[in-house]
Amino acid sequence: MTDMLANETLNYTLKRIVFVNSANHAYSEIQLDNHLALFGANNAGKTASLAATKLMLYPETDFSNCHKKFQFKGKAGVYSKEDSYEFYFPSPQSFLIMETKNDAGVACMVLYRDKGFRYYRVFLPLAYDDIRHLFWDEQNDNFADNLNVDTILAFQKKHGGLHVNDDRHLTELMYSNFTGAHSRYSIVPLSENTTKAVHAFRSIYQMAFDAGTGGTEALADAIATLIEMRRGRPQERMNADLASLEEEYQTLLQKNEELQCLKNNKENYENLKFRFESLQLKRKTLTEQHTMLLKALSNSKTSYASSFGNLSKKITDAQSVYKDLESNFKDVETKIDKIAGATSELNKVIDRQQKNIDLAEQVLSQHKHTDAIELASVLSERREQLEEQQSALFDVVSLTEQLEKLTKSIHHNTANLKRQQNTLSDLNKLMLTQLPTKSADVLFSLNNDFAELALELTSEQIDSIKSFTNWFDSSGQHLLFNQVQMPNTTTHRFQVEEQRQNLMHSISKLEQQIKGDNSNRTTLLNATKDISGASRQQSLNKIKEEIATLDNQINALERYKISLKDIESDKQQLAEKVDSKLALSEQLKMLEKEKDQAYQALQNMLNQRDKLESQRSNFDHYTNSLNQVKTTVGVVHYSETEVLEIIEAYSQQHGESLKLDMSTINNLAQQANTYNREYSDLKHQVEAFVQQVPNENVDTFAHIQTLTQLSDIIATYNNSFSSLDYQIQTQANSISRHNQIISSQLREISDASHMLTDYVAKINAELNTHQISNLKQVRIKLHCHADFEHVRKLQQNHDLTQTKLMSDEFYRTLMAFMEKHANKKTKLIKMRDIISKINFEYTDANGVLTDKSQSGGTTSTITASIIAILLGQIFMQGASFKMPIVIDEIGDLDDDNTSTIIDCIDSHGFSAFCATPTQRASVCQSVKRWIRVDYNIFQHPHTVASCVLNILPESVEVWGKVDGEQALPTEVMA
Repeated sequence: MTDMLANETLNYTLKRIVFVNSANHAYSEIQLDNHLALFGANNAGKTASLAATKLMLYPETDFSNCHKKFQFKGKAGVYSKEDSYEFYFPSPQSFLIMETKNDAGVACMVLYRDKGFRYYRVFLPLAYDDIRHLFWDEQNDNFADNLNVDTILAFQKKHGGLHVNDDRHLTELMYSNFTGAHSRYSIVPLSENTTKAVHAFRSIYQMAFDAGTGGTEALADAIATLIEMRRGRPQERMNADLASLEEEYQTLLQKNEELQCLKNNKENYENLKFRFESLQLKRKTLTEQHTMLLKALSNSKTSYASSFGNLSKKITDAQSVYKDLESNFKDVETKIDKIAGATSELNKVIDRQQKNIDLAEQVLSQHKHTDAIELASVLSERREQLEEQQSALFDVVSLTEQLEKLTKSIHHNTANLKRQQNTLSDLNKLMLTQLPTKSADVLFSLNNDFAELALELTSEQIDSIKSFTNWFDSSGQHLLFNQVQMPNTTTHRFQVEEQRQNLMHSISKLEQQIKGDNSNRTTLLNATKDISGASRQQSLNKIKEEIATLDNQINALERYKISLKDIESDKQQLAEKVDSKLALSEQLKMLEKEKDQAYQALQNMLNQRDKLESQRSNFDHYTNSLNQVKTTVGVVHYSETEVLEIIEAYSQQHGESLKLDMSTINNLAQQANTYNREYSDLKHQVEAFVQQVPNENVDTFAHIQTLTQLSDIIATYNNSFSSLDYQIQTQANSISRHNQIISSQLREISDASHMLTDYVAKINAELNTHQISNLKQVRIKLHCHADFEHVRKLQQNHDLTQTKLMSDEFYRTLMAFMEKHANKKTKLIKMRDIISKINFEYTDANGVLTDKSQSGGTTSTITASIIAILLGQIFMQGASFKMPIVIDEIGDLDDDNTSTIIDCIDSHGFSAFCATPTQRASVCQSVKRWIRVDYNIFQHPHTVASCVLNILPESVEVWGKVDGEQALPTEVMA
């Protein structure tokens, strides 16, 4: 791309920077395309206004590592990310805007705050005059009504701008973007768009803020990077990879040792190889004889194999039949066991139910009751009385109270019993029987007690009652009085027979109650008379037994009806299970008989198989012996055709086939043992050889298990020894190539030294075109690392054209240099790595040379001049970039240096952006434009309390007539 634009002139300008609620500015527009000085008291925001240009020009989106990225400094040191974020973006209505111009057009870049110490950018393809209304109301000299991020983003979308929140995208957009789709947003015309080039630009720009401190680290970084950028092809740049050379040296050194080891052990290998080939031949003979005998054994076995196979099949079938019968037998047994268990449980349940029924019927007969539930309720009342007596027996006071209570109950119940007996004996004396049916029913409905009143009524009384009851009537179940329903009174019919039954039942209950009360009273009386307590304990035991008896009776009565129903169902289930058990027992007998018959048949077949197997004793002996030979020699698989060919070849050679007998088998076993001893001896020798002569394809500590492993090792070493001469020649070529690379790398380091020296000399020549202070000459002095020159001389003192490796000392020197100066991550030596430091030498008017630090003003002048020189070289050749070079504390310079620094910046096509507390005539005269910061204060309510400055273009004052601007009155300079 640079070559395509080599003949083109690219013009770039930073026109203005605008602060909105940022860096102490409420709203300020400051021109950047002409020299400008800011005057004002300390802490008024002058330096911070200069430093804000870093936020605009650096491709960053957050304040993380702020101390490294931006190096915002104050008297207390470097500001933190928190302080910087709150200073430049204290409010959601804080914005920084920069207007730029290049050959593609005018554009504006707007910075706004986001969460997490981040800030993002909006690029608009418009001049600032066209977007000012988003931030500033010119008519009212106040902020725009809708000053917020959403308004800016909506405007950006409408006018086709860009919204960027990614560092990499910013780098692509802002640097060297000469012909892209968004080239109007290109700000800095770097000669190349690389991380190093951007870093060099930032280092040079930072030098302006470090002016007067004498720091030269940024200068060294910039010079090294600029030299790299000026070299044409990437491979020509300083990039000495000494680490890879050292690794290659170690590899070559190791290869030398391997080749020498091979030469020393070649004869030993040939001997091992011969023994291995002999062993292979013996193994071939053994495996062939083993195969022939195995075939003969197989043929011998075939004669009886058919009958044995048929018998085995029959045995398998018989075993299957027996197994099935045995399984069925067990299944039926399990079913019978389950039924027996269920029958036993049912019998227990039926017994419990029958006992419950018997007890309930016994209790019912004793109490002459027919309803079990009603009797259970009566017995429960009795049980409660017993519990009260039981409690009373434990307490003398309660005992007496209980005795009195029982006595009263007996008297009351006895009187009540007598009254009811009298009533029962003559029902005709009941009051209701003397009344008409309707009157009787009305009174009975009003109160049931009328049914028990026994008295004779006069005719007048009967008429009165009839007259009273005539007011009543019935409607459904409710009684009516004078045709009005009585909601809580239901109608009841009075029946003499029903009253008789009720009286009989009540009399029976009273008799039982009196009987129980008398018994309890007797018990309590005995307890009160018993001083020793024996009678009381006896009474307690009696009550406890009676309560237990009542509990059983109550439980039996409550479950009586359920037990009657359940016992019939359970008896039916029991009968069914008994029938099922009988049927299964018959089936079990039949299965047992069939199982015994199948077992006998199976045993007969097994006896026949045992007889056949006894004939195989010789076969087993042969098989075991052959298996031992196979284990010793190893397995070799032959196809059927190959087996027949082996047998045919043996017969032709010996005139007969190999016989299957004990003598032949034993002879084969002896040969196998001899082979095994020879194999074991060779294996140990090969294992020792492997350790003595390492090979990358062979495990040095491998334990050889098979002949195949041994064969692979012999073959692997055969490749090494057969190509030994070729490997020696290849090694010589590799060493020669390695030495050439070292020579080239050392030459590259030497060339880098010359380039650094030449480049610094050019900077010095241009630097001294201007008079600085009273110095005759100012010179940048380059210092390389102390051991750098020693490394350069290695090339002169060693013959790098030979095919031998250099000495260990040679490489130790190279590696020591690399460890000390190479990048810790990449292990590469770059141009910057060979620079130890850079300082300045000064020659005064008397010709005296010194390197002592000069005054802050002199150092600032030198720094600003160097910045202008370096910036002119970092940009694309032929490009014009009107950007501000920051000069903080310009008031510290004398008049001559002020003029010198402005002339130098001017001559390189840049603008000076200056700041100093005190307004000086020399500064005004040299810079020609200035602003008195303190005089321009925002007159409306502040959005941010600290943001009070309001600097507008009309706030600029000028010296003389500059570009049509009128000179100021003389009193301005007073």
